[in-house]
This record gives sequence, C-alpha cells and structure tokens, in this order.
Amino acid sequence: MYLDHLDDKVLDGLFQLVLRSLHFLLDHMDPRSCSAFLTVSLRLQETGSVFEPSVGVGLSDLLQAVISDIYTAASLPLRISGSRHSNYQVSLQQSLDLSALKQEVKNRLQQVREEAELLLTRLDRYSYLWLSDRKRVMEEFLTYSRPLGPEELEAGETPPTLNDFLREINSLNTLREEVTHLDDVVLLHSWLQVDLRAFKDSLLSVVHKWRHLYTDYLLDSVSDRLQQVTPQCDDVESASSSSFPLTETIILLEAAGVQLPDRFFF
Repeated sequence: MYLDHLDDKVLDGLFQLVLRSLHFLLDHMDPRSCSAFLTVSLRLQETGSVFEPSVGVGLSDLLQAVISDIYTAASLPLRISGSRHSNYQVSLQQSLDLSALKQEVKNRLQQVREEAELLLTRLDRYSYLWLSDRKRVMEEFLTYSRPLGPEELEAGETPPTLNDFLREINSLNTLREEVTHLDDVVLLHSWLQVDLRAFKDSLLSVVHKWRHLYTDYLLDSVSDRLQQVTPQCDDVESASSSSFPLTETIILLEAAGVQLPDRFFF
C-alpha cells in the first residue's frame, strides 16, 4: 500500500510535467499571443512556391516529435509499485485530459495550415511568371504585339511597335516595384512566422528575366543597325529597314535604366 501511494505521487508529478509542457505548446500557439513560436521559409522552386519545412508534414512531424519527447520523459523512472506493470508513460497516454490537449495542438496546427494555403493563394497571382514559357510568349509578342488568349488562334499578325515594347517594359517595372514591397515576414495565426525573403529574391529574378526579353531584343536591334553603317552609308537612321527609329530606341532603353555600351553613342 505504501509503495502504491508513492507510485501515485510519482505518477501525479509526471502528469503535471506533461500537462505543463502541453500547455506551454498551446500558450505559444494561441492566436492571441502575437509572437512567433516557429518559423518557416517560403521558397520558389521549379515546381512552384513551397514552405521549408513543410507547413503540412514538416510542422506536424516536428510537433509530434516534441510531444513524443515530452511523454518519453515519463518512461524513464521505474515503477515503484510492484503490482503495476506498465510504465508511467503508458498510464499517462491513457489520460483523457492529456489527450484533449494533444488534440488541441493538432487543431491549431490545422488552422495555421489553412492560413498558409491562403497565403499561397494570394501569391499565386504571380504564378504565370514562373509557369509561362518565356520563349513562346516572346514569339507571340513579336508576331502579334501581345500574348494571345486561347481563343485567338486565328489572330492576324501585327508586329509590335516601339510603344508596345515600352508598354511591356513599364508593366514589368511596375511589377518589380510591387514585388519589392511585399512583406519580408508575415505572421500566420499569430504564432507561425513565414520568412518571404527567399521567395521575393527568386521572384524578382524571374521578373528581371522577363524584362530582359524585351530590353535585350531592342539592344540587339540597335547593335545590328550600327553594324550596318558603312562609309558609303553614314546615315544611321536609314542604314536598315528596321521599323524602330534608332534614336527613339536608344532613348527608350536609357529611360528604362538599361546600361548602354559606349559604342552606341555617336
């Protein structure tokens, strides 16, 4: 009887240990806490935007490992009572009160997972930048002066003007500013911090690649025309049949912040 009494005391102490540990988790996963408890990073990969570690399996495994370690502490002391054969951990795992707290941890993880999906949905408005085939889009632009919709397969050819190039470059400049001003860090459900800096850097790199499609094409056009200038034809503007006025093209590139080679100035 005395050993059973001591055994109950030890079990109660371990119960309090597990109880307080689970409450510690829940206190830091409380939407009212407004302080980061865990951090994940959002990255842009070839397959799209992903969390590292995963907000689904990754965080679930992490929290499950923490809870498992909490309970494992109860398996370390040997049972004092000779009539009770299971270890203390098994007894605590049968506690309905502790099981309810574990379930609440899972519920809050599910809530933050849903909020993370909403964040991905908001950022998905940029997905066309990494999903679209830049080469195909540029070919369409050079043929029709704009990307074609799926219903415009029979559109007539309308090669782009310099103003069409300016429109696309300005649009990408605006997009670059928008991406630059995205938050570096967001807090989901008031306890999961998402670091967006790697995602932003990758997305800005993609925007720059799109921008270079148009500026590089114009740079090549200017370079080709300058190479056609000969002593017999020193009128640069009439040195080729290009539809783009050379001076206006150079002015456009300068206004777009493109670094021009010295040989472009004459």
